[in-house]
Amino acid sequence: MIIRFVKLEIQSKHIEDFKMLTRNEKADILAFEGCSHLEVLQDKNNPCIFFTVSHWESELALNQYRESDFFRGNWNQVKQWFANKPEAWSLV
Repeated sequence: MIIRFVKLEIQSKHIEDFKMLTRNEKADILAFEGCSHLEVLQDKNNPCIFFTVSHWESELALNQYRESDFFRGNWNQVKQWFANKPEAWSLV
């Protein structure tokens, strides 16, 4: 299993947009083959900082999701809201 952490810093004017997008698309992401868990967490001290935590059955499943049209469309939307470059870690 791969546990994927992604740290995102969202511009303050887009925090609610980001929350709505992730709330609306959570079920779609969980429906991808190989994804068994997804959380979106907001830093309690800095509301612009978010972490996504997802569980994938394999690196192959994670990469298939990352190469999907769904991910590309979602990422193209969200990256316009970034305040800083995202950081990501894949853990076993």
